[in-house]
Amino acid sequence: MSREAVHMRITLEEMGHPQPPTPMQTDNTTALGVITNNIRKKQSKAWDMRMYWLRERQVQKQFRFYWRAGPTNNADYETKHHAPSHHQNVRPEILTPVEILNAYRKRVGKELAVFTERERVC
Repeated sequence: MSREAVHMRITLEEMGHPQPPTPMQTDNTTALGVITNNIRKKQSKAWDMRMYWLRERQVQKQFRFYWRAGPTNNADYETKHHAPSHHQNVRPEILTPVEILNAYRKRVGKELAVFTERERVC
């Protein structure tokens, strides 16, 4: 996600729109510690290059990394195993309601199929 954001930031800056550091949320305290240079690693691993790249971008003030607890971080929801009942309970938080989607289609004026409740799958 940050690699894509770098291109957008550069484009906006070249167009004359200076950008403040882009906030980036993580729920991994170890990764945050490596990026912010609060943790020094004893051994080198494959993910070192990614962490050092992110650290350089933070030093350049392109990104601002911060930590937030996992339950409030919806970015990794799909990577967790949950019971079907949990998926049904959080569906309104994750998916756009059918009424809003259909209203958007009418406003846009394109002939798109109308989704039913069962067809709204990410």
